[in-house]
Amino acid sequence: MKSNYFILSHISKKEIIGSDYPQSYSFTKEYNPNSKNAIFELYKYKTDFPNFIPNLDGIKLSNKAKLTDFISNSFGEYIVSPKVKDILEKYILCPHRFYKIKLHHKKVVYDYFLLKIISNYSHYVDYAQSTFVEYDYFHKGEIIPIKSIEDLLSKRKELKDLYPDKNITIWADHIIFNSEFQANIDFFEIGIIDSKTYISEKLYEDFLTSSVTGIEYEQIVFQISN
Repeated sequence: MKSNYFILSHISKKEIIGSDYPQSYSFTKEYNPNSKNAIFELYKYKTDFPNFIPNLDGIKLSNKAKLTDFISNSFGEYIVSPKVKDILEKYILCPHRFYKIKLHHKKVVYDYFLLKIISNYSHYVDYAQSTFVEYDYFHKGEIIPIKSIEDLLSKRKELKDLYPDKNITIWADHIIFNSEFQANIDFFEIGIIDSKTYISEKLYEDFLTSSVTGIEYEQIVFQISN
């Protein structure tokens, strides 16, 4: 069985996003990103959501950037327009929360949303049939046979111990899901084995029809084992 998906990523074309990438990486003078309930506090939450509503009133869009529906940023989360939020809420998403943002661009303030997701679909991966490789930054190395998530974590540690001064690890290169994978999910990240965001063909077509800006797509076909 096969299922069509698309890899979602921020676009960097200057004619679309302006001459600054990422588009957002700083704050207004009044905003303290390190204060309680501010944006950097969200970094503590990797496997669950905060029990507070974060204060995100002072996020700046670079003066050289253009406003798009997806805003590339240095904060590790998606920043999206109300239009994108309305579209996404029609679909089946991985665990997520939308938090209101005041996005400041020159003298104008826009109502946007930070989309925080906590997505781990690694238990749906057929490790023995998938392909894993060594990565040194963005350079692929040799193929590493992986039997399970435990095997992956063990071999990652072996690599780190062997090369303590190198940024080297093991990532999935070709993913095959097991039969428990729910192919009706429209927006998700697999988590620990790679860093990509995947959207369904339906959601992709909706983004295109709605002329959503600030993102680009790469088609991928997932195989699902029996």
